Amino acid sequence: MTYDESWDRPHEVGPEDGWQESDCYWFYDAAAGIGGYHRIGMRPNQGTAQVMLMVFELGGERFTLNDSFINDRHITATNRTDAGQHVDGHSALSLGDKRMRYQWDEGDTAAELEFYKSFYEPRGWPGHSSEVMKNVNAGGHLECSGRIRGQIRIGTRSYTIDGLAHRDRSWGFRDHSMIEFHRYRLSSGTIGPEFSFASHAITLRGRGSAVGGFIARNGHTEDVVDVRVLTTLDADGFTSMGSQTILTLASGEKIQVPASVVQGFVNPLGEGTFATCSIAEISWGGSPGFQNLEVSPNPGRGTYIPTAEDGSLHATESGLSQTADHRL
Repeated sequence: MTYDESWDRPHEVGPEDGWQESDCYWFYDAAAGIGGYHRIGMRPNQGTAQVMLMVFELGGERFTLNDSFINDRHITATNRTDAGQHVDGHSALSLGDKRMRYQWDEGDTAAELEFYKSFYEPRGWPGHSSEVMKNVNAGGHLECSGRIRGQIRIGTRSYTIDGLAHRDRSWGFRDHSMIEFHRYRLSSGTIGPEFSFASHAITLRGRGSAVGGFIARNGHTEDVVDVRVLTTLDADGFTSMGSQTILTLASGEKIQVPASVVQGFVNPLGEGTFATCSIAEISWGGSPGFQNLEVSPNPGRGTYIPTAEDGSLHATESGLSQTADHRL
């Protein structure tokens, strides 16, 4: 599939009960020390939506909100328009020319942001992942790194940002039953036009593991055929402190991306398991950048979601709190 602007707008809803459409993005302005993660997902045939949000200032406050697998918001057809989708103060709107406007308003935090520059043509996962995507993102999937700018308020403090970002859209029938989330990995980020990457590694029920991804260098993309995400965990056993992502290209070239986490939160998943979502600083070719690191550290298939009593640094509860210092 080749990108066109319809990818950025709501699609015709399919007949399946599990048909979904989601807008997700993560961002980091290193100079301002501001970063975050935001997702709006909708299941129109069920009349439900879910929101995920983390936004933080290093050395200041953070705000987290997570409906994932635990809370549904009611929606109707009016929550989806030709250009975007919105629910309870959260919205994603296509502006055309690969640009997006994102907003949220939760009382303790609010933002109006514009994804205004793409580093490469938005694209989906590579062909060797197509069999998996037929069940996970049957309609289509978009990944793209670029730049984001706008206004953010956390608590009583307001900020203007202009930083790096990565966005992720998907639509179509999503069958969660085929995925075993206990070993899930996602590693995607950018330093700028010179280098960006998007990758995942998941375990399929009864089918072993599946990986997918690509890199982009100065507008040219290359498929990834193998993904390894080696993660450093804190003493609590789940807080991600850093990682080493190893991407093997179809050409045989191996690319290593080291990362140091700056902030993160716990994300409940299906079947009682969880992942951690972390914003991390990276370095590639001597240039700094950022990534989103998602890890489910649950090889024993346990059914326990960590609470504040279990954690050391990652946010485990929704609301406003002090950011945690992840520096080693």
